[in-house]
Amino acid sequence: MSTFTAFLPQSEGKLPYWMLFVSSLAVFNSIQNFVTTSLTRRVYNKSPASVSGLQARTFAVWTLASAFIRLYAAYNITIKPLYDLALISYVLALGHFVAEAVIFRTAGLGPGLLSPLVVASTSLIWMTNQYDFYVKA
Repeated sequence: MSTFTAFLPQSEGKLPYWMLFVSSLAVFNSIQNFVTTSLTRRVYNKSPASVSGLQARTFAVWTLASAFIRLYAAYNITIKPLYDLALISYVLALGHFVAEAVIFRTAGLGPGLLSPLVVASTSLIWMTNQYDFYVKA
């Protein structure tokens, strides 16, 4: 086993690798939210003035918490409470972005919104379909 593969999740299937990848992207997103509001303004493109430094840093902490939940679940994917918590984190993310687009109308359909919608919905579908494979009751 190479040094690199020793650090990857050891469970069967591709879902743990997907969750590791998504967690890595979320850490990057958190860092950029601590540094600048430019990318976050692309998500909330219908109301970019509402993206303040405080809002971006709050979003960064929320995203970082989600990243660590998903990262921990990627390495412990057969543990039901962790799997459930990761699944719920995607429900919350999808709910947030849909609400911002449909209810609050601060996010418009574009690259900034499409990315989190695709990641959250893909992850939810994948995790729901593979629940019994990873979580053995």
